[in-house]
Amino acid sequence: MKFTGNPEFKRLLDEKKQDIVQRTSDGVQETAQFQRLRSLLSETRRKNAERDYRLVIISKADVASLCTDAEIKIAELFKNASFLTNKTVYVDADLSILNFNNDPFPAENNEARRFFASLSNTKDAWVVFHVSPNSTINYFIDGKDYGDGVFYTLDAQNSYEERKTIESLQEVLDDYRINLTHQDTYLKFFVTKAGLRALHSLTKSTENIDTFVANNKHVLNNKPEYLFQNDIRNYIQQHMRVVVSREVMLEDLDRLDIELTDEDGKDLYFIEIKWLGESINAQGNDVSTKYNATPRIKPDAVKQVVGYINELLIEKKNIKIGYLAVFDARKDDLPDSGTGISEEDLPENLREHYPRFIKLQDFRVKNENPR
Repeated sequence: MKFTGNPEFKRLLDEKKQDIVQRTSDGVQETAQFQRLRSLLSETRRKNAERDYRLVIISKADVASLCTDAEIKIAELFKNASFLTNKTVYVDADLSILNFNNDPFPAENNEARRFFASLSNTKDAWVVFHVSPNSTINYFIDGKDYGDGVFYTLDAQNSYEERKTIESLQEVLDDYRINLTHQDTYLKFFVTKAGLRALHSLTKSTENIDTFVANNKHVLNNKPEYLFQNDIRNYIQQHMRVVVSREVMLEDLDRLDIELTDEDGKDLYFIEIKWLGESINAQGNDVSTKYNATPRIKPDAVKQVVGYINELLIEKKNIKIGYLAVFDARKDDLPDSGTGISEEDLPENLREHYPRFIKLQDFRVKNENPR
């Protein structure tokens, strides 16, 4: 790589500039006492395995005058009852406990990181050591965070460990299909009762208003594709260990609705979102859009998804599978929109990519109890 004039290299330098200035102007983390304490915290955690996270807080002045027998004192600290039963301990230069508390850490990972940083950003000049179960040590000085740890709380670690890998995508989507039957999920897709009553008035319908509402409760909000995209994308992000991107542009300016990359950043999957049913217009005064399964899904959407697979392969991307997800909000219970799909629906030049295509079972959305 040529570094001269390289904008990416310049950006990285700019990002690190403040960190470099901070480390050289203060220098507490560059001292032998600091490095020794950090190393001892990590080593002692390895010898005293535990599931939870701990904070060890010490002033800069006490770091500078760290006791000469720190190895012995830190071993005693890790066996102290106050240390074992509290999340946070304040210690002095002799690693004796000055204070402690068992206040819960913020559950959300970034909130916890910001909270720990704030503890170090006071007139007391605290150095905050964050000791993880795997003996990784993060530290916070003057409101800045350093270290290589990923998780800051047990809640965040447990949440991540419970998430599924990319190989379990269809299992997660099956769970999502069940989630769509919950009222707090499906209500966001449909026009409200108040909206339907207004529609009854605006269209000058002669139908009884309650009957009109009942007969039109299946009508979707305007531009429902964005609502469906956001909902399924958020669900995947919450339940999977994947990198999720939205509306990724291909070289020919086509866009992938949802792109998924595995933990290693190597394997690529994508989901194309379609919907069936009726939606209201932007003004809320008419039902303006109606989509049926044919030809929207078979063959048009099939050709579209397999065409994207072809484009990604031309771009030398490691595409594994392209999924077609159809949200079915049709008024009547009709067969799955993928019934009868085969490679015969594709042009000859795309048929070789058909094995990388999966049409998911329709995601049925019903407004069972409108509000």
